[in-house]
Amino acid sequence: MTFAGFGADGLALLAALPTRDKDWFAAHKAEYNEQLLEPAKGFAAAMIEALQDDVSPGIEGAPKVNGSISPINNDLRFSPDKPPYKDHYLFKWWEGPEKKTAPTLWVRLTADEVGLATGAMFSPAALERWRSAVAADETGARLADAVAELVSKKKADIVGAELKRVPKPYEQDHPRGDLLRHKWLQIRWLEPTPSSIGSAAFVDWCSDRLVAAGAVHRWLVDHL
Repeated sequence: MTFAGFGADGLALLAALPTRDKDWFAAHKAEYNEQLLEPAKGFAAAMIEALQDDVSPGIEGAPKVNGSISPINNDLRFSPDKPPYKDHYLFKWWEGPEKKTAPTLWVRLTADEVGLATGAMFSPAALERWRSAVAADETGARLADAVAELVSKKKADIVGAELKRVPKPYEQDHPRGDLLRHKWLQIRWLEPTPSSIGSAAFVDWCSDRLVAAGAVHRWLVDHL
C-alpha cells in the first residue's frame, strides 16, 4: 500500500460530499474509492511508520475504515439534521492495548486545512491515574510544561475540562487544577493545507508537526 498524495479532484470531491445524497454516492462509489478512500488508506499506513520513527516506536494503526480512518458518513440516527457525508477525513493512531482509550494522535483533513491533535479518552481507571499523576509535583509539572510548550508553539486549544470544580480530594487552588478538571484530554490546532498534500511528502509534513505533540503523548503513555 503506497501513498502518492491527495489529488485536487479528490479534495474537491471531499469538500462537496456534504451536498451529495446516498443515491449520488452509490452511483459515484468507484470515483470516491479511487480519488479519496485508497489515498486515505495509503496515508494511514504510511503515517504509522513515520510516527513510530518520529514520535514513539509503540504507535499503532490500521489503514482501514473504523481502524485509523473514521467513516466518511455521518450517523444520522444520532444527528438527523446533519448531511449524510462529512467534508473531512479523521485519521488516528494510538499507543496502548485499548484503541478507544489509548493515547492517540489525530489528523483531520479538509480541502483547505489540516487539524492535528494529541490526547486520550479516560477509562475510569485511567482517570484516577491521570489525577494522581497530574497532582504529583514531579509528574504533574512535566505535563504542565509540555502542554504549555505545545500551546505556545501551535496556538493550540485544550479541551476536555468538563468539571466546573477541581475534584476532591484535591484543593480548589491546586496549581494544576485546570488539568485536574479534565474528564478527557485533547490538545488540537489547525494549519493551512500545504502544497505537499498532493505528494508523498504530505506524510513527513504531518509527522513533523505531530513531533511537537510528542512530549504530551509520551507522558500519557507513561502515566495512563
